[in-house]
Amino acid sequence: MAKGLKQNALSIVDTVTLAVAGTAPSYSLNATTAALVAAVGLAAPGALLYGALPMFGISFAFKYLNEWRADAGTAYAWVGRSVNPYLGFLSAWTFLTLSTAFMVAAALPVGVITLAWVAPQLQDNVLASAIVGGMWFAAVATLTILGVHLAASFQKVMTAIEAIALLVLAIAALVKFSAAPQNPFSLSWFSPAAFGNFPTFMAGMLIAVFYFFGWDVSSNVAEESEDSNSTPGNSGVIGMVGIVILFMLIQVTVQMGMTAEMVEANGTNFLAAFGDLVLPRPWGQIAVLAVLLSTVGTIETQMTQCARTLFSMGRDRVIHEKFAEIHPRFQTPWLAGLVITVLALFLMILSSTSASIGGVMSSLISSIGIMVCFYYGMTGLACAYYYRKVLLRSRKDLFMKGIWPVSSAIFLLILAVIQIPSLGWSVSLFTLGAIAIGCLPMIYFRLRYRSPFYFEASEWYDPDAAKVKKRVLEKV
Repeated sequence: MAKGLKQNALSIVDTVTLAVAGTAPSYSLNATTAALVAAVGLAAPGALLYGALPMFGISFAFKYLNEWRADAGTAYAWVGRSVNPYLGFLSAWTFLTLSTAFMVAAALPVGVITLAWVAPQLQDNVLASAIVGGMWFAAVATLTILGVHLAASFQKVMTAIEAIALLVLAIAALVKFSAAPQNPFSLSWFSPAAFGNFPTFMAGMLIAVFYFFGWDVSSNVAEESEDSNSTPGNSGVIGMVGIVILFMLIQVTVQMGMTAEMVEANGTNFLAAFGDLVLPRPWGQIAVLAVLLSTVGTIETQMTQCARTLFSMGRDRVIHEKFAEIHPRFQTPWLAGLVITVLALFLMILSSTSASIGGVMSSLISSIGIMVCFYYGMTGLACAYYYRKVLLRSRKDLFMKGIWPVSSAIFLLILAVIQIPSLGWSVSLFTLGAIAIGCLPMIYFRLRYRSPFYFEASEWYDPDAAKVKKRVLEKV
């Protein structure tokens, strides 16, 4: 087996593309707009705006932590090496759980979309959608195992088509709906007062977290990127800028052209209805194409993240060391990818027993949002904790490495705690149980391997040591 991931395989264009694709703009809009509008009404653009603020704080945490340590495990390694190894493991476990659930949530709609084209009479059949979605999933998983450069090249084409399709829809919608809007544009949509009350605001924030999740894939491929300590982190921030613009633009045009009842009536097939409303047939179908490409793309990025997180953990021997094995030809963590694929397909089979695709999606979105809050929250805290000894040396460091990441983390963690009781006992039990069950493999492999990961001293930023390291690297 090869010993490591393929170095310098990805450029900054590749990693920015992965960051944008990781959030799955079209898929997120298609799957979540109805839930967002139902939760906050005309305050939906404001929810996305305010939800972006903590996400930017966490994206800067990823950027600065990546400058310290370019590791395929990202939060697992950062939290584990700076705060506590057990919290690092649970951060990774939470990510793996939510990412697998996210892939199931993505694969079901891609099955629906495919059936809408080839067998419309079956598009509302959960079992048929799960089977077709599973076929797509297996194909994408195979692509990720064949090499990160090939997967990134494929992703660039898909993301470019998707972004162009969304921009065309947004511009056409602005032109059409400005003349005769269902809801005339208003700055009040962005006002905190538009939410009406605090519980409504927090419900909107949880859904917004689901919208933005996924940009951090650029840091998972850090070991395979050019300039590995800076390119991946910068790509995550740049990707966030792009998706915020896309989300805000589409949401505003949606509200100008559709009532809440129209959005709700189309549920998880919302973007197709929006496309038909904006452009005459068959041109409105570009929205369906965008959703299909976006969904396939997010499955690919999530597979990439999961496989590399497992690779990093296997390398440290905090889980089975077999996960650290690299394919000798493709230089990818093939076993990790294979295990995640089998697990996700199994969960898709279980989800096919539900009578409603909408019900499955609603439960998964809520659960994923809670777990994302924990995963991102731990990373934000780790950033400030790692750089704690230099935060007071400059206002920039204090704000960018301390105040913003920490306040973002605290907000996300409070959001998770507040929203758990409102999810219902079944979703809450699944969410908390999925995180807690990670203690079992953590204890087992801790005793089996006695990995140095659990015994080495915690690390923090030492500016003097960093200067020496920089001089050494410059000489090399």
